[in-house]
Amino acid sequence: MNEQQGFSERNRAETPARLKPGGFYFLPDGGWLRIQGEDRAAFLQRQTTNDVGLLQVGRPLVTVLTSPTARIIDVLILLHEENEIGVITLPGYVEKTVRFLRGRIFFMDKVTVIDDSANWAQMELIGEQASEMAAALCVGKEFEGARYLSLPPTLSLGYRLLLPRQAVPVARSALAAAGWVEISTEERHILRVEAGLPAPHSELTEEYTPLEVGLQFAVSSTKGCYTGQEVIARQITYDKVTRRLGGVRLSAPAPVGARLWAEDGAFAGELTSFAQSPRFGAIGLAVIKRPYDETGTKLQIGENLETGAPALVTPLPFA
Repeated sequence: MNEQQGFSERNRAETPARLKPGGFYFLPDGGWLRIQGEDRAAFLQRQTTNDVGLLQVGRPLVTVLTSPTARIIDVLILLHEENEIGVITLPGYVEKTVRFLRGRIFFMDKVTVIDDSANWAQMELIGEQASEMAAALCVGKEFEGARYLSLPPTLSLGYRLLLPRQAVPVARSALAAAGWVEISTEERHILRVEAGLPAPHSELTEEYTPLEVGLQFAVSSTKGCYTGQEVIARQITYDKVTRRLGGVRLSAPAPVGARLWAEDGAFAGELTSFAQSPRFGAIGLAVIKRPYDETGTKLQIGENLETGAPALVTPLPFA
């Protein structure tokens, strides 16, 4: 067992009273890759947005796998392992990411991409005692090789626990015995929107670049060439990030994909996630065009301006 630290707990979403002392959620379809070979670091450096040279033992590094047009293919969490680099992919993205990475290996590259997802489960631990609980869980031969990670609050509601799949029943029983609550997929979705977290299949898609959905921390402005760098460099150098992820408070439920309109009739953006929050009512995440992304901007959501319902741009997180 070891703890992979690196991001502070500031700006974590407020934990609802029902989830105290804590809540846990097993992430479906979590991907775990092992990148081996002496060229592994150089290979990932060519493919992703962050500086892989910054990867250290005990400190996860978040980087984005981008297309030639700098759109998001996957968001990767890299771990420095002995003789390899461990990679956590976005849930549900592992198959396409493996295909993409293997397709980018040149004939001279000494790199092997191994998909080890079937042997490992991933769990999110949410609450003020998450780190202590994660450390307590990672004890015993069932948990050999397990590790827990503190991830940036733009990617996770709490600590991420990577554990052998056979240890899942033991972990679930131990958490329940300690009074921890297993969160449903629906409740986790509500907590995610409240916290302003972009998600796979919603905001972390090939519709957007990393800079448009709050992943600036995972983009290096000084490293060498990588796929999509020219587009991202132009966005940074010439202030070409013309739309950004923001929160919206709605007067009524709205479907994902609903359009946002400015008071002057201009198209302002699109709703990417919606939740009916017990604490905040109808809320959502949206990718909003500048300058309509400013806090307090009044918008309309619907097919057009005339038939739309009121929406208000709100800072993230809601909680």
